[in-house]
Amino acid sequence: MSSTILMAVSTFNGRNHPRMESLDQFQGVGNDGKDIIIEDCKSQGESIVRYFLKRMPPEDDVNIIMLCSRKTLEMDEKNGDDSKGKIHSAVSYLKERIDESPEKGKHKINYQVIKLYKNQLPTEHRLQEADIINPSIPLVPASREEECYFPDDELGAIAMAAEFIRSQKNQEKRSFRLYIDTHGGLRDVVIALGAVISLLSVGEAIRPKMIMGINMASGRIEDQSAAFNIFSFFSGINDFLHFGNADVLSEYFDSKNEFSYLTGADPAVQKIAKQTIEHMKKISLGAQMSDPKAFIEGLKELGNEFQTGVNEDGKSILKGTSLGIFEQKIKDEYGDLLKAPNILDLIIWCVNRGLIQQALTFIESMLPYYYREKKILYFDNEELKNFEEDEYSAFNRYLNKFRFENQDRDKEPAFYVYQMVEKTGTNTVSWAKPRPQTLLHYRIENDFLEVKSKWIRKDKRGNILLDDFLGKVVPLLQSHRTLKIIRNVFNHGNPDYRVSLANLKKLIIDYISDLKKLKK
Repeated sequence: MSSTILMAVSTFNGRNHPRMESLDQFQGVGNDGKDIIIEDCKSQGESIVRYFLKRMPPEDDVNIIMLCSRKTLEMDEKNGDDSKGKIHSAVSYLKERIDESPEKGKHKINYQVIKLYKNQLPTEHRLQEADIINPSIPLVPASREEECYFPDDELGAIAMAAEFIRSQKNQEKRSFRLYIDTHGGLRDVVIALGAVISLLSVGEAIRPKMIMGINMASGRIEDQSAAFNIFSFFSGINDFLHFGNADVLSEYFDSKNEFSYLTGADPAVQKIAKQTIEHMKKISLGAQMSDPKAFIEGLKELGNEFQTGVNEDGKSILKGTSLGIFEQKIKDEYGDLLKAPNILDLIIWCVNRGLIQQALTFIESMLPYYYREKKILYFDNEELKNFEEDEYSAFNRYLNKFRFENQDRDKEPAFYVYQMVEKTGTNTVSWAKPRPQTLLHYRIENDFLEVKSKWIRKDKRGNILLDDFLGKVVPLLQSHRTLKIIRNVFNHGNPDYRVSLANLKKLIIDYISDLKKLKK
């Protein structure tokens, strides 16, 4: 017998009795593309389980997990009885039907029942109560009629189902297949199943091979994967809107072969949709890798795609598609970043979404070039080359001119920054007033590099005027040095002198706002 473990996950609700199905014959597509006919079905749900058994390799072991709601475990006349007058629970009847079916063949089947509801009938009417389960011990195959687990609440049941599937996956060394029967309708049991699928996608993702349901009108067993994938799509859109992360979204589209089903049959629509996802992936890469270049390029490309992707009536070509319904929301969420992406707005965007590490990285890596571009603080390129220095290093070395009042060489700068930002300690921490002449030069070895800024002016006599530079630029440089020191604390995993998140957010927002005001 093969060691492959195949899992069939079935969902059951309280209407699961012998006379439920109006038809006793159902058809589904087999592995060879031809129809499989499942005959003599007496219990709702048995058709799909038997269909799965028919498609499985005959040597496979099978674990059937039943997520149950609405009194499916109680022995009650409403759940049905057989021709011999034996009263069943919906679960026990299904098990009997599966065990007697021709599709069972040589399959060894283990049943696990996880209940989503609380007991409502008196004790004497219940099928059985649960054993005391130790969460640290993996679930084992049923040794009685069926093994029932009674979590404290719905969340416990969902987590238990996901953990059981994950434990089986971890035990299997070669291959693993997960089939899902969705019968029961889009109610609490199917919503719970959606939650289980979502949990399984975390970490080393486990994805269903098939998700099947019954079309009662046609008597066919049909693939319902697309309906459940909608949850992945909305989850992916949510990640992208709030965090710039397109991993789930791109994975959703990459997994679908029928791209026209998702985005419209028009090839032009398909092309626009694919390009849109590629731009989103570039934005996502920029966010995750703290790469502002990729982030800004992706935003610009996405903005251009939205602007040019219109039809003759001026309406978006994506209108009515899965992406199109969120197009305006994406525009609203990213705002001017789609029209004229810039580093200052990108930093604020990161802060507003809790991406503080990315914001600090962008400040550190990109703002030295922003200072040069806006001529706030820069150096002559030829002189930099002569000293074998680059503008990024020169900018950061220049920041070392700014020190704290009464700064002790034995104490690291983070000590003073923490006290200044958090307003702790007995004495108020403030920046030492820099001497004007020291601000005009950047010393390299035994020579000096002249500091340049549009805020450093000369009068008619050639005297250097530093009032604007001292009043407007120096406070910005001190804020930048403060954030640079904070970033070093974060990056090095230093547990000491970590400022509060609220104060850090305010510090970043105030700094960027002051930079924006300066260019005016």
